[in-house]
Amino acid sequence: MNEMNHSFKHEAMTTLFEVIVAQQEHEYARQAAGAVFREVERLNNLLNKYDAGSDIGQINLAEPGTWVRVGIETIECLEKALWAHRVSGGLFDPTVGSGFQWLSVDRAAFRVGWKSGGKGEIDLGGIAKGYAIDKAKDVLDDWDVGEAIINGGTSTVLALGREWELGIGGPWGEKAGFTKVMLKDQALSGSGTEVKVSHIINPKTGARAQQHLAAWAVHPSAASSDALSTAFMMMESRDIESLCRRNREIRAVVVRSDESMERFGF
Repeated sequence: MNEMNHSFKHEAMTTLFEVIVAQQEHEYARQAAGAVFREVERLNNLLNKYDAGSDIGQINLAEPGTWVRVGIETIECLEKALWAHRVSGGLFDPTVGSGFQWLSVDRAAFRVGWKSGGKGEIDLGGIAKGYAIDKAKDVLDDWDVGEAIINGGTSTVLALGREWELGIGGPWGEKAGFTKVMLKDQALSGSGTEVKVSHIINPKTGARAQQHLAAWAVHPSAASSDALSTAFMMMESRDIESLCRRNREIRAVVVRSDESMERFGF
């Protein structure tokens, strides 16, 4: 790392966040990174399902037919989840197939609730880190930090301000000769046994995802790339290709069960 890049790390959301700030004095970069980490902690307090007092905890405790007042960040994150649910044909589901259809989000009134017919349990683990990275970008914007990397553990990284070289593909990429991508103002997220230790469950079958060994997604939004990489683990290649063709902001890489690699949009 050259002397113009300053790296800072902080444990949050059960992972290690890293901010790399370029073209700034060290002390200014440290203060900006500190502001980022405080924002991540604030969002974790809103989106953590294990905290009964958080927005998500309160939603999960709510009875069908009732509403919970929440912050705009919770609304935004749930709207991102709803978008990912729709474009993935239901394969991204933060209730793991047990009630997302009952969720109601009322942005105008800052409230979320369950329809009278039923309820589920929200777990934003597949999108919250990416959403926190998106909000971290807003913090860096406020600090006039234009060139930076924001990394949420081993799963999602957002490259800002200039082209950054990021690793992709894992051991399969090495075999295929595709191990690096250059990204600017875009996020890269990865899912799979080589990327995330947690198992991904297909919400439609209740079984562990078996469509692909690993998947990566590129999108300008880190929340979107985070959710899409999870969905791509379960989506058929033809459906991923169709999605990338319809939305040029989305790019994808998957490793099939035979360890061959497919790329879409690259």
